[in-house]
Amino acid sequence: MFVIKYLPFIGLTALIIIGCLIAFEHRPTFKRAIVFGSLAVYLVCVAWLLFTPGRYFFDPYYVDVRYFYWHSAKIIYIPSALRSMGSLMNVIMTIPAGVYLGILFHKHLNWFSVGVLAVGIGLFNEGTQLVLDVLIKIQRTVDITDVITNAFGVLVGYLIFSMVVKPLIGKQKA
Repeated sequence: MFVIKYLPFIGLTALIIIGCLIAFEHRPTFKRAIVFGSLAVYLVCVAWLLFTPGRYFFDPYYVDVRYFYWHSAKIIYIPSALRSMGSLMNVIMTIPAGVYLGILFHKHLNWFSVGVLAVGIGLFNEGTQLVLDVLIKIQRTVDITDVITNAFGVLVGYLIFSMVVKPLIGKQKA
């Protein structure tokens, strides 16, 4: 039964690797090898952090935590630990996602769409943890604070892309 809890991570890892290989093979260059290789490593690491079995815990910064259980999933529905180390780590974890969004899709994005994608990434992360906790009890806490901090991290990453990487891309094409 313990191995079943790792099957979603193993399946997602296979999808990540296959997807990055297909995207790279579309137009193979050295730069694309670096981008898609590092993207695959990043996504597998994030998948490990989010979708493998964990333990329920509360950060000491949680104040007046409001939660309920839905089946076996613990859901914290009021943001309560925005100043905690866990929240900072969630921001740091998703900064590369914002940078990769910029690198891969900068021609098609504006700030509104980046904001929608940022919230979508946070909802995907926590929603998938909720589904996995209900189905196979991976014991992850589903927390609205994590949705907020994930979205903020993606926005920070896209801002870094806009300020640092985008000007470099423009200079290379000129």
